[in-house]
Amino acid sequence: MAAALRARGVPSVMYGPDENWREPADDGLFHAWLPRPWVDSGSDARGLVEACRIFGARVAVIDDYRVDDEYQLCLREHGLTWMQQFNASSPPAFWGDWIVNAGPGETAARYIDHVKNPQATFLLGPEYAVLRPEFRGGGTELPSGRVSRILLSFGGGDDQGLVIRLLSALIADGPPDVEFRVMSGKRNPRNDSISEWINYNAQGRVTLSVNPSDVVAEYRACQLAIIGGGTSTFEAAALGLPMIIVAMADNQNRQAVGWEERHAAVFAGGLDTLSLEGLVIRVTSLCADPARVAEMSRAGVASVDGGGCERLVQRLVGVI
Repeated sequence: MAAALRARGVPSVMYGPDENWREPADDGLFHAWLPRPWVDSGSDARGLVEACRIFGARVAVIDDYRVDDEYQLCLREHGLTWMQQFNASSPPAFWGDWIVNAGPGETAARYIDHVKNPQATFLLGPEYAVLRPEFRGGGTELPSGRVSRILLSFGGGDDQGLVIRLLSALIADGPPDVEFRVMSGKRNPRNDSISEWINYNAQGRVTLSVNPSDVVAEYRACQLAIIGGGTSTFEAAALGLPMIIVAMADNQNRQAVGWEERHAAVFAGGLDTLSLEGLVIRVTSLCADPARVAEMSRAGVASVDGGGCERLVQRLVGVI
């Protein structure tokens, strides 16, 4: 969103995250970066209000699940307008102006009792997914549905040992003619152990890519993804890549179910209850059913066009 705002000549300030989360490209995106360790809701809200005063900001975008009534009422008291992302598994009261959740199964009716601001507008569904520009309009339906390579990706952090568990099962009992690509974030503490496992056990069928510069190319190299239930599901859907989803945390369950209901994915369950035998069966079944794989690809492309960021930015600049 910062890049889209900057392209329109609108500067933005990052408030809250530690400098450790700052990427080299952020230097050109943000007018300022203001780290602030979380102490409590009231003090953080007052700090945000003060930052807005210093930089002359009247509009905020908030993506923090700790934001409660006290926090929001402080923002209201000081006349701020804000867009609020929220956790569907634990929705707060909504005092903001725009309430955003890109989950594929979300509806306003589910949250109407949480609304405290009668002027609030819900912006729900994958059309509001915030993705990088390279995902916009990049969807290509798989023409044949034949699966020769499967992507494994479970977010930018700790995969909690899932990559090696899945590869062990799939190499041993999955389709023998399928290769695998593992896309892992640089913050995953298990990257070295994954690399070592691949060297000794993968039989030349697995490639590991850590923090790749071209994420789109990683998706496009595959015809099926076994994936966590977070933001990467929107990326895969936008590119027409069918998914088997493993929820890495409870707050990903609703999103995984939503993708399955849209026929873009199969939900294999949560990390703690995942059946490796069941997952291998699902993989084997999809690899033997190219028509279903092609249908899942079409459903993903139909759900995500990659324009969510622009839709949200239009709302923001409309009140600046």
